[in-house]
This record gives sequence, structure tokens and C-alpha cells, in this order.
Amino acid sequence: MKLVPIQQVGGHIKAAEPLPFGVRDAEGKLLLAKGQVVPNEQMREALLNRGVFVDLDELKDATRRGNDDGSGGEDFFARWEALQTRLTVLLRAPQEPLFLPRVRECAAQLCAWAERFADQLLYVVIQHDHSRHEVYGLAHLLHSAALCALLSRRLGWPSQRQRSLVGAALTMNLSIIDLQGRLASRGGRLLPPQRAAIARHPDEALALLQAAGLDDAEWLQAVAQHHEVPGGGGYPQGMAAPIEAAQLLRLVDIFLAKLASRGGRAGLSAPQAAKALYTGAGGHAMAALLIKELGMYPPGTLVKLASGELGVAVRRGTAGTAPLVSVVMNRHGDALGTPVRRDTASPEYAVVGLATAQALRVKLSPHQLYDRRYEA
Repeated sequence: MKLVPIQQVGGHIKAAEPLPFGVRDAEGKLLLAKGQVVPNEQMREALLNRGVFVDLDELKDATRRGNDDGSGGEDFFARWEALQTRLTVLLRAPQEPLFLPRVRECAAQLCAWAERFADQLLYVVIQHDHSRHEVYGLAHLLHSAALCALLSRRLGWPSQRQRSLVGAALTMNLSIIDLQGRLASRGGRLLPPQRAAIARHPDEALALLQAAGLDDAEWLQAVAQHHEVPGGGGYPQGMAAPIEAAQLLRLVDIFLAKLASRGGRAGLSAPQAAKALYTGAGGHAMAALLIKELGMYPPGTLVKLASGELGVAVRRGTAGTAPLVSVVMNRHGDALGTPVRRDTASPEYAVVGLATAQALRVKLSPHQLYDRRYEA
């Protein structure tokens, strides 16, 4: 093993992103594993100023794989899959000593992605395969956290407050993750024990976080109040004035539930879910904020164009009704080998309706859809 001082590879290390290689002491002993997130710029600088090293072979491997600078879609989708895998274990073990630091790392990662990969984040949420009912509970938390990262950034909240909200989204259902998966699979009426578990889950999640040592007041309140409704009528306390973070989290929770298919019930399209949320919330300002952030046809939405072509929205356009679309089927119904980018602000390519997955008859590849070679 040949070691090089970490200062020589500082350009490969970025705040709020996973380490592309392990960090070792002078004898080669592993101190920080590859994939650990450097939470902020201060920690990055502290790491570079320590007398630590990197294995040259690991550095070469990271370089061969491109160690993408974060601007490429493929890099994002690989990391998204890795984060899902990590959370599968992490969120089922709130009693573990490193639970909170690791949740904070994941929250920081999502906040960084909200700044750099906003369209890709929306794509993976909207295009999630809801037929995988067994992972509903975990997927719902991750998707909630992704949308909260986008919306809190839209609101201009300080970075620490953004991370608190995202942390709350990741942990609001700690006690019912597996129950949600079972309910999504079976559907039907809730049995009394199931109804009771759901009714008490905000309090149980709060207790688990407090037992883990969390002292972030807004995070704790958002979890405790995320089913409370302004004016009363929510649960578990029937509060009349839940905090702002809890209200935002509740609306995100409702929107995502409307997207999901559960127990034989088909989910709504993103435009339908957004409209139903806004109507049901009585025009709540934060419901309007969510719609503004997503646009009428957010990335991941399948659409039909005035040209007769079918495709998927991949980027939000300057107007909420005119996304950038990757066409995958021509007007004759033939699949295209390579997606063709269309700006739907042009009348000849305007969105004229939603398309179904059955009509598309094409397996979508996010890596190809976001390949920079096909960017307009």
C-alpha cells in the first residue's frame, strides 16, 4: 500500500458529499471509510489539515471511475441507490450509537443534492416503482426528505434549518416503517391494533429520537406535530397551531401518499396529486409552494406532445407548464434508440396531455435521459 498525504488530493473531497476513498493514518490503518459524508466545509478543512493519508490505489480507482464532479446524472443516480441501501439499515436501528450522526449525514447529502440535482431528485421521486409495496415505508421517508430539501431551499431557510426539516422527514415514521409496507401491500381497512400504532407513531418517533440524544427542538417538534392540522382536528394532540416545519412536512406527506398505489388502489399522476393536495388544503400557502417548485409536469412525468411524440419530463422549464422533455417514442409509436430533447415552450412541442407507462412501452433509463451528451 502506497500512501499519499491527503492535502495532495484535496480537490477530490467536497463538503456534504461522500468520500471517494478511505482516509488512513501513517501506518495505513483505516480511519474513515470510503462513502462517509464530509458534512460541511469546516470539517473538510479540518480533515485536510490533519496528518492523514490516502491509499494511492484507491485514488486511482476513483479517478478511473471519473470521480464525477457532481454535474453528471449517472453519478447522482448511483449515489441515490447507495443512499437508499444505507437508509434501509439505518432507519431500522435508532438505538445504535451512531444513528443520529449518520442520519445527519444523510440529511446533509440530500440538502446538497437539492442545490445541485433538483431535477434528478424530482425524477426519482415521481418515477418510483410503487408496485414494490414492501419498501413503501422506507421509500416514503426518503422521498419526503428529498421534497423537504427542495422546498426548504425554495423558502430560503438557513442551512441548519433545512437539515433539521430533512432529518425530521427521514425519522417521522420510525416506529411504523414495516407496518406501512404491509399496509401498502394488503390495503383494506385498518385493524384496531394497526390504527392504534398509526395514531401513536408521532409520539413514538419523538421518544426514539429523544432516547438517541437529539436536542434539535425544531426537528423534534416537526416529528411530533407532522399530523397536526392548523385549527385543530389532527393527531395526536389536536393542536391548533403546529409549527411551520410540521405543516410543510404534513403536506409533503399527503402529496406523496397520493402518488402511491396501495392495496390495489392506483396512485395519482403528479399533476393530479398536486391539484388534489391544493384543493384539500384549502389553498394553503405551502401547498402552493410545492406546486410552484414541481411545476405542472415535474421531472419524471410521462407526457404526450403536440407533435404526437411521447416522452418524459426531465427538467423544469422557465414556465411551470413547459418542461424540457426527453422524447422516447416518435409520432408513429416507434421507440427511439436515443432520447431526443424537446423544449415544450415551443408550440409545436407543447404538452397536450399525460401519457401512461403502458402507452410508452419503453423502459426508461435515467442514466441515458440525463446523459450530458443529450443535453440541449
